Amino acid sequence: MTSLSKQESQHTGDPRLAVIEEELRHGNYLRGDDRPLFRILEDDKAEVTRLGMDLDTITDKMRRLFEEGRKGFGDPVVVDEVYEVAVFEYRGIIVSPWLDHHAAPKAVVDTRNLKTGRRLRFSLLSLHLIRNYSFFQGKGSPFRINPRSLHEFFT
Repeated sequence: MTSLSKQESQHTGDPRLAVIEEELRHGNYLRGDDRPLFRILEDDKAEVTRLGMDLDTITDKMRRLFEEGRKGFGDPVVVDEVYEVAVFEYRGIIVSPWLDHHAAPKAVVDTRNLKTGRRLRFSLLSLHLIRNYSFFQGKGSPFRINPRSLHEFFT
C-alpha cells in the first residue's frame, strides 16, 4: 500500500494527512482501499453532500442507538419502535488514528431498521471519525460505513 506522496499531501493543504494516512494503513481503516486518504475523504464528502446529510444529526442518532441499546447488556432492545439494537462492549479503548488524543470505549453496535430490514454495524470510534473528520473508513475496512447505506438506514 502506498502512502500519501509529498505532492498529494501538498494538494490537500494539510501535510498532517500523510502522517495520519500512515497510521490508518497500519490498522484496518483503509484495508483494501488503495486510494490516497485525501481522495477517500473527498469522495465520501461529495456523496454526503449529494445526499444532503447532516453528519451531526446522523451521529447524534447513532450515539442515541448506542445509549439505548447498551441498556440491554448485549440483548436486543427496540428503540422508538423502529430500531432493534444490540450493543457489545469489551474491555479497553481504541485510540483514534487521527492523532487527536481521542479514545473511544471498545463497543460494537449492531442495529436493524424494523421497517426496512436494513442493518447497520458501527463502533463508537466510527462516530468520532465520521462526526469530526467525515471519515467513513476505506472500502475494505471491517467498520466501513457507506454514506449512502447510512442515509438509507435512517430514511
